[in-house]
Amino acid sequence: MHDATAVLHVGWMPRAVSALLRAGADVTCAVTPADAPAAEAAGAATVVVPRPSDVEGVLAGLARDGRTLTDYDVICSVLEFCLVPAAVLRELAGRSPGAAQRALAMRDKHVQKRLVRDAGVATAASEVLPSLAAVDPGAITFPAVLKPLDGGGARHTYVLTDEKSARAYLELAAAGGDGPWLMEEYIDGVEFQVDGFVRDGEIRVLSVCRYLQNLIDVHEGGIVAHVALPPAEYPKLYSDVRSVAEASFKGLGHHDGPFHLEVFQERTTGRIVFGECAARVGGGRTDDVVELSFGVDLRDEWARLTLGRPSRLTGPAEHTAEGAYGGMNLPAPAGEVLAVPTLDQVLARPGVVRAQVEVEPGDVMPDVTAASHLRAGLAVVHGGDDREVAERMRDLAAWFAGKVEVAQPVTE
Repeated sequence: MHDATAVLHVGWMPRAVSALLRAGADVTCAVTPADAPAAEAAGAATVVVPRPSDVEGVLAGLARDGRTLTDYDVICSVLEFCLVPAAVLRELAGRSPGAAQRALAMRDKHVQKRLVRDAGVATAASEVLPSLAAVDPGAITFPAVLKPLDGGGARHTYVLTDEKSARAYLELAAAGGDGPWLMEEYIDGVEFQVDGFVRDGEIRVLSVCRYLQNLIDVHEGGIVAHVALPPAEYPKLYSDVRSVAEASFKGLGHHDGPFHLEVFQERTTGRIVFGECAARVGGGRTDDVVELSFGVDLRDEWARLTLGRPSRLTGPAEHTAEGAYGGMNLPAPAGEVLAVPTLDQVLARPGVVRAQVEVEPGDVMPDVTAASHLRAGLAVVHGGDDREVAERMRDLAAWFAGKVEVAQPVTE
């Protein structure tokens, strides 16, 4: 055993692994062949597996390399589809009894809704559909939301407004996967992204971001962007969201770690309704937005918790930013990319403080309306207040998409 803490990280997440390495951990990543070079270049050892989310595959990969789970002091992951497998591996190693059930509660959409409902938290009614073949569109209470149980990024997630749309979307959904599926009550409200960190059952970091458009609107061409709201300007919203988060985490058994929570504020009542929650740092540049707004590195806090070290926070983090920050996807038309703005051009746009361009000429751009994680790049935008940030992000999205040239745009 090494003097440094030996960590097995399931999957490849550059920022998380970097945080572990900065903390002095001896990190091994269970990764695909495609990700192995990047992990090794970052300073991690690798176990090459077909799919890190497959427990059998990880065990087999370790065995092929002459290793076992007990060679590691810590087994972890921050990847959405690897959280439960990592928890199962921890239990197999004889550590963290109950870890798999706790991880499942923060992953399965139906299970977590039942748990938070039992804890007295408002959330949408939901029903598991083993198959879509037997669903009678005439028996659906409209509007309703149809989504895959194991999905993410709003992929194959649809709002059913009437029998006609139900028939169309049921057919579309069935073509996109085998199920099972979840049918949910539709919540008419404004969607918020809530990110932060909980330690010893206490919320230490709480960032409430308003989406410019609800995520499900991505299918209609909506941009994926959120603005972190300053607590001093939205005290009641923060208070209401904190209450829902605290009650939800108690019901879910999530007492330590990062969280990425979606909530809705009902348009008619103002009530905060639980949407879904994950035990990970939000995607995109969420960690940057939180750090710039509250001065807290969520990856560093996660690494410290994972390695059994105390938090740097002695109490709730305060909003330290002047003005407001937001994070967004950079959209582009679908097709083979001929030209795309440079990183310097993006950084020169009003308010842009951080960015990355992820496509280059020759790449094939997917249809970004299919899911919220599809993008040509990312940007973090600053403004004097949340309204200016929102305006700058809309302008940036339109400018960037207009500058991307594609050979053959994909049309329906």
